[in-house]
Amino acid sequence: MGIKAGVSVVNITPPIGFPMAGYGGREKGCETVDDELFAKALVLDDGETKLALVTTDLVGIPPDFAGEVKSIVQRKTDIPKENVIICASHTHFGPALRRLNYLPEEAQEEFHESYVQNAARLIAGAIRVADGSLREAKIGWGVGKAPELVFNRRTKRPDGKVVMSWRPPKPEEAKELTFGPTDPDVGVIRIDDADGGPVATVVNFACHPVCGVDRLYAISADYPGYAMSVVEKVRGGTCMFSLGCAGNIVPMEREGDARRWIGTALGAEVLKVLEGVETDPDVRLKVVGRSLDLPLKPLPSPDDVRREVEETERMIAEAERKGAPYPEISALKGKLRKAKLILLLAEEAKGKRKVGTEISVLRIGTLKLVCLPGEVFVEIGLSIKERQKDAFVLSLCNDSLNYVPISSAYEEGGYEPETTTLERGAGEMLLQETLKLLEEV
Repeated sequence: MGIKAGVSVVNITPPIGFPMAGYGGREKGCETVDDELFAKALVLDDGETKLALVTTDLVGIPPDFAGEVKSIVQRKTDIPKENVIICASHTHFGPALRRLNYLPEEAQEEFHESYVQNAARLIAGAIRVADGSLREAKIGWGVGKAPELVFNRRTKRPDGKVVMSWRPPKPEEAKELTFGPTDPDVGVIRIDDADGGPVATVVNFACHPVCGVDRLYAISADYPGYAMSVVEKVRGGTCMFSLGCAGNIVPMEREGDARRWIGTALGAEVLKVLEGVETDPDVRLKVVGRSLDLPLKPLPSPDDVRREVEETERMIAEAERKGAPYPEISALKGKLRKAKLILLLAEEAKGKRKVGTEISVLRIGTLKLVCLPGEVFVEIGLSIKERQKDAFVLSLCNDSLNYVPISSAYEEGGYEPETTTLERGAGEMLLQETLKLLEEV
């Protein structure tokens, strides 16, 4: 028996007014829709192993959300829940799947639990439809390059400390800075039907979807949406986007026409790779996974942070009453957002010093899809690829987790090690456990 494949697509665009995830500076829900959001399910079956890979236009996948989808799928199909992988593209212009305490109360009122529950059912339903549409298929894969689209935002000064470069530094500034590594690979999986017609394309690329900061309250799949649209219009079939290890990797442009430019360029590279991919009907599947505990930073007690939040709110009100200059008020509001984020993390951690998560590896023929939780630093993805040549590394799978930095980042400073809940060494632990798991495939 050869390989069979089935695909299904479902719309998961939230209603207007719904809270958005990705930027803590937002003060209200979405106001418009630039382009709609989708979840896309691919089911593969080789007669012995059946698996489901789902890509979504979401900022992250909370583990309880993934668990709900998996439970439905296991009840309604013969796909084991451990063989279900749900990935987020990490668009910063999608819905928040959990409550965000840094939003005002009026924005929180727009949070509809029914949307989150319905999104889980829609995604589970898409897997069921894909499973019900299995047909004989042929699969192949290839790798392209798109180094000109990205850079590492953790630029380093001569003293070894990091300066966060949210946009490419000006030439005169860049002379004093050292740029970190990027992963230019554009991973492409081609799935055809028995006659060679297009069924699906799976893309893997490491770059934060943060184009459109001038469209802060507009729903969008960001550049991955454009890339998928280009591939679907030219090749046909369903195109799915998976995020590589992009925890510290961002696009070269963010405003104006950046989504279209980055997405079209990426889609063009995917199409070029697709033309050279040979597909094979005799593809075997295997899924291995394991659970692990990662260390957490010690966090202050929620009561202490609540007092800091209340005091900062009092200071903002007083500054506004006195007509303080904008920079002073803006700095206080930034302090408040950070305190509320720490409060949210402290409340979720509940004093625990470890967090449980999971990693998986899907083998599709000779290709290994390494599925990791969280926003993983590019150095970890590159280390996996150096040791396992035939591998694509997917992040934000089944768990949004938080940033997963490498140890040296904690000494260098910067946004990611300051805001992550993970203790130093968690990234290396994730890497070592992943390499062990790869030996089982």
